[in-house]
Amino acid sequence: MISQQLDFFLDSSARFIRDIDTPVNRSEVIRYLGYPPDVSPSPQFQEALDTWVEKAKNRATPRASFRILPVTEINKRSLQIQLEQKKISFKGAIGEFLGPSQFIVAFVATAGVGVENLASQLMKQGDDLAAMIVNAVGAERAEAAEAKVMEQLRAESKPAGLAPTLPYSPGYCGMDLTEQQALFSLFEGEQIGVTLSSSCLMFPIKSVSGLIGLGASSDIVINGSPCDRCKMKTCAMRR
Repeated sequence: MISQQLDFFLDSSARFIRDIDTPVNRSEVIRYLGYPPDVSPSPQFQEALDTWVEKAKNRATPRASFRILPVTEINKRSLQIQLEQKKISFKGAIGEFLGPSQFIVAFVATAGVGVENLASQLMKQGDDLAAMIVNAVGAERAEAAEAKVMEQLRAESKPAGLAPTLPYSPGYCGMDLTEQQALFSLFEGEQIGVTLSSSCLMFPIKSVSGLIGLGASSDIVINGSPCDRCKMKTCAMRR
C-alpha cells in the first residue's frame, strides 16, 4: 500500500480528469457575475439563471490535466523542479505560497470551448444578459475541474502524510503572467484542448492553470494560508 502511495507521487507522467459531472454551484456563478455575498439577484434575474445555467452546463466539457514533479530548490522568490533530465524554474512569491512543498503539481483545467461558443452566439444576437450568465458558468466549470484535481490530490496525499497547498496561478499574487510559458512547457496543454497564445493567454478563455504544492501535512498547516498574511483584503481571489 505504501509503495502504491509513493508510486502516485513519483510518477511524473501527465494525468487526466475527464467526465466531470459536478453540479453547477449557482453561488459561484452569481459571484462571477459580480454580486456581493449579501446581495441576491432579483426574481427576474433568477429566472434567467434557471434557463441559461442549464444550457451552459450542457455545452461545457470540463476536464483537467496535471503532473507531479519533485522540488529540487525553493526559496521566497523562485522554484526549481525536475522533469526527467531537465530542470524547470519559476519566479514569483513562491516561498509565500509553496514554501513547505516537496512536490509541485502543475495543472491546466478548462470548461471547454462549448460555453464560449454559446456566449459568442448570444452576444451576436444582442442577448448580453444570457451571454454574461453563460460566461459565468464557464468560469465556474473551469473552477470545478480545478477542484477535481484538488480532490484527487487530497485523497491520495492524506494516507502518505502529505497535504496540498492552495493553487498558485501565473498572473496573481506576485507571479508574472509570463510564467505560463514555463508551466505549459511541462506538458502539452492541448491534450485537453487548451493552448497558450504568444501573449500568455489561454484558449479556451474559461481555463485556469497553476501550481499546487504537496508537503508534509504538519508543515502545510503550520505555514497556513498566504491569504491570511496578504494585505489585499478586497482581492477577488481571496480564500
